[in-house]
Amino acid sequence: MAVYNPNGGGNVHIDKVLTQISIGWPNNGFVGDALFPAVGVQKQSDKYYVFGREHWLPEQGDERAPGTEAHEIPGRQVSLNPYYAKEHALQIAVTDEERENADSPLSPDRDGTELVTEKIMLGRELIMRDLAVTAANYHGDNSLALSGTDCWSSDQYASTESDPIADIRLGKTTVHSKIFMEPNLGVIPYQVMSALEDHPKFLDRIRYSERAIFTPELLGALTQIRRWVVPGAGYNAAANYGVAESLQYIWSDDVILAWVPDRPGLRIPAYGYEFRWGQQFVDRWREEKRASDVLRVRRRYDVKMTGVDDNDLQVAGFLIKNTLT
Repeated sequence: MAVYNPNGGGNVHIDKVLTQISIGWPNNGFVGDALFPAVGVQKQSDKYYVFGREHWLPEQGDERAPGTEAHEIPGRQVSLNPYYAKEHALQIAVTDEERENADSPLSPDRDGTELVTEKIMLGRELIMRDLAVTAANYHGDNSLALSGTDCWSSDQYASTESDPIADIRLGKTTVHSKIFMEPNLGVIPYQVMSALEDHPKFLDRIRYSERAIFTPELLGALTQIRRWVVPGAGYNAAANYGVAESLQYIWSDDVILAWVPDRPGLRIPAYGYEFRWGQQFVDRWREEKRASDVLRVRRRYDVKMTGVDDNDLQVAGFLIKNTLT
């Protein structure tokens, strides 16, 4: 009988079929990777470059007389920020009895893989959410906390002070003033999007539109932000199993505007990245004493805000907090 070796030997192996299931698992409304696209890295821990902005400083002495040397300027300032791709892993046992008694369309191996993957990805989404909605992570100019009649919720509609379009415009111009590019991505949670469907500021603008239905595409046309994503996924915030459920939206009522490049590159500002070491995969081993196979999903990553200033504060994004409360 083979014995499981926790160091990776023995009968432990990567299951390619189940890995494909895990990789192909639908995101179920998760949107964190829109703000933090994955970047593959070669080492579990390393550093990434943060380039200075010397190219925005004009030089006064670029005229050169014949036979003289050109004015020499200092090189680009480059600093290093670290990442560490921690491993996030969960496992589940699939018993022989489950396989023998499962009727179609149940598939214990597939269902177990999907359950563990969903929990891994839920944890990843919450990490990304917490990073994105924390005002202390942003430059002081790059966040706005609403309250009272400034909120966008339906009970504030009678107030002329509630102006989501003006708030979004403020976010756009603030980001542009820091990186000279407007945000091209907006995250607007489901319940905020639902509230805006009846907001008079938007109704006035779409009244004569050919598409009078309020959609992310129409919101993009009104705000000139190319892409809006609407997270609607939820989770159980209860402290543990066996207690009363506490169902909540993952993304509540905070709106985020961000500059996210089409693809990663050097000297290109970006709101943030997920530094992923290796691929997400499923490994499996046999435990005869339990008459079970054990399936484990593993993903190794670190999530970082990279569009930051000299104080490591976000300048490639803008946070609008408490839009409904």
